[in-house]
Amino acid sequence: MQKTVLIADDHPVYLLGLRTLLQTRSDLYRVVHEALNSDEVMDKLALSPVDIIITDLSMPGERFPDGLTMVQTLARRYPQSMIVVVTMITNPELLASLRRSGVHAVLSKNNLSTNLVQALHSTQLGHVVPAKQQTQLTRRETEVLRLMLRGLTVNQISEQLNRTKQTISAQKISAMRKLGATSDFELFQCAQSLGLDS
Repeated sequence: MQKTVLIADDHPVYLLGLRTLLQTRSDLYRVVHEALNSDEVMDKLALSPVDIIITDLSMPGERFPDGLTMVQTLARRYPQSMIVVVTMITNPELLASLRRSGVHAVLSKNNLSTNLVQALHSTQLGHVVPAKQQTQLTRRETEVLRLMLRGLTVNQISEQLNRTKQTISAQKISAMRKLGATSDFELFQCAQSLGLDS
């Protein structure tokens, strides 16, 4: 029997990719809603809930300032729906938070083409899709992230730690790569999920 699906991503190209992947199994999945931001996700589901919600984690929107809050709200409002999160973030603490929020699977955008339909099938059979573990941050990368979360710029961190701006930038970029963050916003989300803002 066909399952109804909502797909959500703020990048139209990824949205098209999700739709195309699901159309390869149109006998199993029917896309009934598409959304480009978290507000659209909520508005469309309020009109007609679906069996499966596939959403990017970092979505713009007025009502839900971060992805974790959006996902927690989805899990609370639509407990009967399977929630699949697609993201570039691979931070294990954030992924663990998502699982505790009621997410059924977390998939990397890097290998969606091979994993999406397989993950949907496995999850429907009751198997949990494992979250990928990630390399730990170095002490210096952690230090830079803590200071960034306090609102310091690269220049200010450079002065405070007595390191060059290039070194601070390199440590920030290295932390972003390890955490799978593609923007400062995602980097802050990851750093907060690691408890670096405490």
